[in-house]
Amino acid sequence: MEEEILSNKKSRRWSLEAIRDYLVQHGLRVSLYRLKIFEYLINERTHPTAEEIYRWLKKELPAISPGTVYNTLRLFLEKKIVQLVNVERNEARYDATLSWHGHLKCLGCGRVFDLHLENLKLSGLEGFEIFEKHLDLKGLCPECLKRKKYKKEVNDG
Repeated sequence: MEEEILSNKKSRRWSLEAIRDYLVQHGLRVSLYRLKIFEYLINERTHPTAEEIYRWLKKELPAISPGTVYNTLRLFLEKKIVQLVNVERNEARYDATLSWHGHLKCLGCGRVFDLHLENLKLSGLEGFEIFEKHLDLKGLCPECLKRKKYKKEVNDG
């Protein structure tokens, strides 16, 4: 059950051709950097920060700059092909999964997991207009629980 709820599993991997077509469908000019940044987001599904994306792609594309990554992510947000994940106040992460789902940040290892929501019912919203919805939890993943890997703020309560 917890494997279903807490999942960092990759589904079908997107080819560069499929990514190119997706970017074009969303009105974006295709460049190698845009292809590779979106490929990382959609295929790795680790909810990376811009810095993590930069460090990862720098190995394959030494000429890439941090500014290119930040500008591309800003463009992807404007085109609504990625969403911002703010589990921590001053930590912007990015997610290419656009369907309604939640996130759990493990306070032991720092990974962010997708939460698949089933039968979630909200009440008391009559008369409101909702523009955004987020479900962000913090806790410990099964691996950190087994290893008893806790960060200080978990133990200090």
